[in-house]
Amino acid sequence: MAGKTDRRKSRPFLFLGLFLLAWWGIPTSWKLLTKSAFREFQAPFWELSSRIDDLSDYWGHLSDSKNTLIEKGKEASRLQADLNLQTQASNDARLEIDRLKSLKSDLAELEGSLRLDASQGFEPVVARISLRSLSGWWQKITIRKGKIHGLKPGLGVIFKGGVIGRTTSVNSRSSEIELITNPTFRIVAHFQGDNRPITFQGIGIAGGGSPRGIASGIPHDLTANPDTPLNLVSSSLGGTFPQGIPIGKVHKLDGGEDGLFKSGKVMLDPDLSQAREVTILVPR
Repeated sequence: MAGKTDRRKSRPFLFLGLFLLAWWGIPTSWKLLTKSAFREFQAPFWELSSRIDDLSDYWGHLSDSKNTLIEKGKEASRLQADLNLQTQASNDARLEIDRLKSLKSDLAELEGSLRLDASQGFEPVVARISLRSLSGWWQKITIRKGKIHGLKPGLGVIFKGGVIGRTTSVNSRSSEIELITNPTFRIVAHFQGDNRPITFQGIGIAGGGSPRGIASGIPHDLTANPDTPLNLVSSSLGGTFPQGIPIGKVHKLDGGEDGLFKSGKVMLDPDLSQAREVTILVPR
């Protein structure tokens, strides 16, 4: 029994030895042919496997490319947005600089034309308009300066076109200005070249948007027509404004009820409703 079992265990080694002897005995040319045939048999599988790998790589790269393109597109959008913001900020800064230069130029021109120097006793304070109301009887504007800037009620206010109004209600950081067109606005004035005092009062805005006022107490010897209008300017007699600030033009005079004085409508500067900055005249 033991001998039979040993023979069974040794059979595989025997077959292996016989195979090796047969392989060694086979001619080399046959071995090469067999090896080549085996490779030819395997080649389609290798090719198919390679193509599958290539295809996988292709789709993988294609997916990566799409994701990359999407990310690049997002990045480009972000960069474009940043560039737009920087460009807008640059434009805003340039516009603000241009506005300040224009404001300084207008203020210098106004001060030069009105001779707002120390001898007249006024300190000009420039302020930006924040709110405008021109409807009905509420003809006023609100500016962004108040008590902390030295303002108080009753101060004269001008712009590049001349008189625009006076302060009424003054808060800590803002003030309301009664416009020259308001019917409650009255000041002492006179015509350029004639120092006799007359009274100016606002009468609102015409249908076409033209700001107007009325001059009364005009001496009977004065005349006006569209070709040679009378220029109405401020008088220092009122104490609110310096002498000679432009108010408007009178193109026609009507006889007064008493026959001694005349009156006439005053056409104010049309830019009054478009003003963006004003100058408050603070007494020194």
